[in-house]
Amino acid sequence: MNIEFHYYITKLVAVEAGLMPDEAEIVAYASQFVDDNNQVYTVEQPDGDTYTNLTTQYKDITAPPAEKLRINLLHHYLPGNPTNSKVRRDDGKMHSLMTTPVSQHAQEIFFDTTKGEDLYKLGIAAHMLADSVSHQNFIGIRDEMNNIQPAGTPLKPFIGHEDAGYKPDIPILMWYDPRLPAKNAQINNIERTLMAAQKLYTNFLMLTAEQSSWGKLKQKLLTVLSEPITEDALQLAVDNTEKRILSYRALLAEVNADSVYEKDKWTNDCILTDGETYHFADNYTQKAWYRFQESVKQYQAIAANKLGSILQQVNIQGW
Repeated sequence: MNIEFHYYITKLVAVEAGLMPDEAEIVAYASQFVDDNNQVYTVEQPDGDTYTNLTTQYKDITAPPAEKLRINLLHHYLPGNPTNSKVRRDDGKMHSLMTTPVSQHAQEIFFDTTKGEDLYKLGIAAHMLADSVSHQNFIGIRDEMNNIQPAGTPLKPFIGHEDAGYKPDIPILMWYDPRLPAKNAQINNIERTLMAAQKLYTNFLMLTAEQSSWGKLKQKLLTVLSEPITEDALQLAVDNTEKRILSYRALLAEVNADSVYEKDKWTNDCILTDGETYHFADNYTQKAWYRFQESVKQYQAIAANKLGSILQQVNIQGW
């Protein structure tokens, strides 16, 4: 998924599920910030110690450091159930690290990490759950099974959906995945987007105890997602992103939750610099950036522990 889902759709889903607009803003910002939190900061603390954050994405997603591939598996390509019929390949191959939509592991991690009403972890977990839908059939490490080139093309070990480009993440795109059986090879991202939105909505409802109105929310989303674009018009789908974002914002305005995502907002509010060193603003422990980073550390610990039995089966460099 991209910013359309991780920020704008997630925020709308959160509000419709019963979160207050300011709460939904934290959840949605944290969800999108998982993709933008790609810089390690060493920050001087008032007591003289230093604070270092954990990243959740790479500056260059096509060339991640081998020692940090764990980020992919914990946040973007959560290993699921490789025997799931939805990820069955035409060649019959399976991989224990295959991403599958809303797997049992994904659900367990979602609810384990959201205990205690931590809105930052809720956003982090929401990102993972949504990506488990859009990144299904891909593996978060370098592997030939990620290659989507036609039969007869020399296989190359790609990371995740690198070979597919942005196709899996554009909410209104229809594209072809030749690795799958013919009946499943035509991918409709609108269906996947709605599936991810419904699952997030259902999960949020379990936290808010509100009554479900999924039918109404689905119709709202379809006002933006009603016209699929085929991959031969991929650039048009990309070019129309801002137009779709304006439509999401209009839906958010209807529930008093309109806003624009600014990727440096949390960082600039918490971290100051004199040009040579970084230091914290006053009351930094209450700032969104710091609270997000602390939640990342807790989330990664829980997720890595939950995936322990799977990860022990594979030799992942630098894990």
